[in-house]
Amino acid sequence: MVKPNGQQQRISKVNTYLNVAETFAYRSTCIKRKYGAVIVKDDTVISTGYNGSPRGLDNCCDIGRCPRIELDMHQGEGYGMCRAIHAEQNALLNCSREQMVGADLYLAGVNPSDNTVHNAKPCPLCARLIIQAGIENVIMRIGEKEDEYLVIPAKDLIWHT
Repeated sequence: MVKPNGQQQRISKVNTYLNVAETFAYRSTCIKRKYGAVIVKDDTVISTGYNGSPRGLDNCCDIGRCPRIELDMHQGEGYGMCRAIHAEQNALLNCSREQMVGADLYLAGVNPSDNTVHNAKPCPLCARLIIQAGIENVIMRIGEKEDEYLVIPAKDLIWHT
C-alpha cells in the first residue's frame, strides 16, 4: 500500500507476527479449533507451533472425530480429553528456556467451520507453561481487524480458572 506522499505503508510488527501465527493455525490438525503460536525475541522468530496430535499419532482431522465434540464440551472444558498438543506447548517445546526468557508469544485462533478469527486465549495449563518459560508478553488476536489484539504480560495471565 502506498501513502499519499508516495511512501510505502508497511504492516506493523505486531500484525506481522500475528499473521504468521494465524498462518500456522491453518496447519492445525484439530477439527474443533485451530491455533497458531509464534515466539519472537529481539525481532527474530525463534519458534512456531500449532495444535495437533503428537508426532506419529493419528490426527483428529484424519480420523474424522474429536472426543471433546462428541461429548459436547466447550472452550475451557475437558482439555484432558483432547488428544492435541496445544500451539503454545509446541512452540515452547521447540526451543530452550534460555532462548525464551524475555521473548513474546503471539497467538491466533481460527474457527475451522468458517475460517473466522476466534478470540485467542491460552488455556490454564498453557498459561502456567508460558510463565514458567520466561515469556514476557502474550499478544492475542481477538478480531479480524489489524488493531484487534490484546497484549498481556505473561505473569498476569489468568491460569487458575
